[in-house]
Amino acid sequence: MRTFRTIASAALAAALLAAPALAVDSSSVTFAQFTQQTSSKIVRYGSIAGGNSLTITESPIFFVISAFGPLGFYPTTMTMAATSMAAVTSTGPQFQQLGWTGNIRFGNATSAFLDVNFANATFSFDGTGGSASLISTDPSNPISYTSNVLTLPTFDFRDFSLAFTALSPAFTVAANGFGTPFDANIAGSFAGSDRDLNPDAVPEPSAWAMLLAGFGLVGITARRRSGRVTVAA
Repeated sequence: MRTFRTIASAALAAALLAAPALAVDSSSVTFAQFTQQTSSKIVRYGSIAGGNSLTITESPIFFVISAFGPLGFYPTTMTMAATSMAAVTSTGPQFQQLGWTGNIRFGNATSAFLDVNFANATFSFDGTGGSASLISTDPSNPISYTSNVLTLPTFDFRDFSLAFTALSPAFTVAANGFGTPFDANIAGSFAGSDRDLNPDAVPEPSAWAMLLAGFGLVGITARRRSGRVTVAA
């Protein structure tokens, strides 16, 4: 029964990652996704003078290529550095923080699966403070993609979505109007829209099945590893 639950959870995680990011239009293609290799919290949302920061330092992740490159899942590292000088605002049941600018890199400088520069992304926090998302869509919020592995087209639009879970401690708004620090887990996806895109560049259902099956096995391995690790709250 335990093995079945593990396989089901891994398959569910893979299916969620395979879902499109932000569909700009019908030609938008999600070409890459990622998830952590372990359950350790790798994200640090911190306080800086006049704002907040978001940091991930060479942390182990699985990078999944689903278009424009060699299909498959690859163990590598993720580094992220971003800041926002905007105050947190209430949007009813949620909180929002605009103006996030920074860089995300998968791999290293000489062998980058994907390097993302972005500006003016939006951080949204749920009302309980337990989860959040960072979402951006250009051209109003500039995004650039570069890669040493993927052969990316000249997209008309680009968009990405990052999901943050298990925030610890739960997110709150400080007296100065900025967010309070927390650690979290992360997963996400990257997409682009190209109206001249060749349909052959998008994987067939059989290719998706291969990716999901493989990613499910990776999920099992990651869970077994994390079971031997003491995770700090």
